[in-house]
Amino acid sequence: MKMVRCPQSLKRCSWLAVALCAAGAALFLLVAYVWLYHDCDLWHLWLPKSANNDEVIYNRQVVGVLTGGQPRGVFGYNESRAALGHFGAWGPVLPLLYGIPGLLVGVGVNTMFWCNVLFAIAGWVIFARGARLSWKKQLVFGLALLCALMPMQQILAGTAESLQYFLIFCVLGASAALLRQFRLGWYLVLAAACGLLTVVRAYTMLLWLFPIGLLWKTHRRHAVAALMMAPLSLGAYCVITKLCNAPYFSGGDVDLTVFHLLAKGRLFSAIRYEWNVVSEELSTLWNDHLLPTFSGHPTRQGVAFLLLMLLVVATVCSLADDMRHHRQIRLRVCALLCVVCSQLAMLALYAIDPMVRHYTMLMILLLGALVCEYWAAFLICVPALAVQVCLPAALWRETLPTYDAAMDQQIQTIHTALQQEMDACHSEDPWDYTVAYAWPSDAFHGYLYAVPAGMGIQFDYSSYIANEDNPIHSRYAMVKRGGKAEQRLIEDDWQELVVSEEIVVYECPEGE
Repeated sequence: MKMVRCPQSLKRCSWLAVALCAAGAALFLLVAYVWLYHDCDLWHLWLPKSANNDEVIYNRQVVGVLTGGQPRGVFGYNESRAALGHFGAWGPVLPLLYGIPGLLVGVGVNTMFWCNVLFAIAGWVIFARGARLSWKKQLVFGLALLCALMPMQQILAGTAESLQYFLIFCVLGASAALLRQFRLGWYLVLAAACGLLTVVRAYTMLLWLFPIGLLWKTHRRHAVAALMMAPLSLGAYCVITKLCNAPYFSGGDVDLTVFHLLAKGRLFSAIRYEWNVVSEELSTLWNDHLLPTFSGHPTRQGVAFLLLMLLVVATVCSLADDMRHHRQIRLRVCALLCVVCSQLAMLALYAIDPMVRHYTMLMILLLGALVCEYWAAFLICVPALAVQVCLPAALWRETLPTYDAAMDQQIQTIHTALQQEMDACHSEDPWDYTVAYAWPSDAFHGYLYAVPAGMGIQFDYSSYIANEDNPIHSRYAMVKRGGKAEQRLIEDDWQELVVSEEIVVYECPEGE
């Protein structure tokens, strides 16, 4: 009887190889962490001290998922809530996906950080195995990430960009694998990644170009299936945004006016409107970010845009080189089309100022495509590193949030009081498990880590709480002592629940 031989592809994807790849990714993240924060207390990372207020909202929603499937209280802004579910402006998809690595990490103030690390390692492994990157190419990719720096700073933090990085890694790895040989498993990974990316952020629908463009000639049926799934995933995004997202203050930063004009049949008005919008956004980019950067006063937005454009130029040059020598270019073409089209979409529909986090996603996409296909990808490290050397170190430095015993004591005091209230409450009304927080001029947002897992948080403007004409649906309110927001609560007979050195938590009067 002949012995059954293990296929070569399975040998290459052995558990040992995967484990070694994961270990290499973990080692790289450790080196990057030490390099970025070598002069800080590396052993006591503590996200309540972080200056990024988004991180605490991500964290509290994820720990709400881990403890009860979804928070018992509602997340929103100025006492708003979603039509379905209890999640905030990002909807349920993101915190539910973070709940998967969260099962390994557990509930804590640094949950998002460790989930990001796990997403980065898993994404690296999928990318490296799918693209069959040698250790040299993986080293080049890691060095390029360090030189670009901004994506690394997002990974080693409590924000949610690492989930998008993970999905982009899946897109690149699966696409590279499908270019070698079609396998249904890799196709499903690619379709799932593109679908989830679109559901989380609408403009990433452009990544469906990968399965459509790469498979159109050789596997038309699967390419057509991807073509049909793309609008379905966009439809899912629209439904979730409409029903499962709490409106962000005045409604959000997405301008949909052009679609309203098109729906009314006013084509030329829509074109003229978008021309004015894009021109204004480009003017803002130049005057507020690029011009100061060129004048010796760089901004993160300006530098991120320049780094992205540097990668675009490098990609175009590599394409010209490889087209001349008839080498593989399809991954880079898809990546470049996604970057250019997404930039136009963001200029047309978004405000320019919060785009740094979007630029970092596009940097990952271009870097990955370059490393996969271009033989001289290591050359991109040189100009990227030059940008860092020429710019002030203060621009790149991010303070590592580290443990603060005094603040922790206050958080524990508030947490204990709110946890007791939550345990004693048997109401079915989600507002009875919700804390209103006066922002931005009142209490430091890091104290919101005191809100027990499962409770909801309303980010309310201080002026909203201070105005007696505005309803407060939340049962609890967290404010800094002595402000107008606290004055309004006292006048409305709210009862002091717990007080610390810097903040006080009030409970609404009985019967309201």
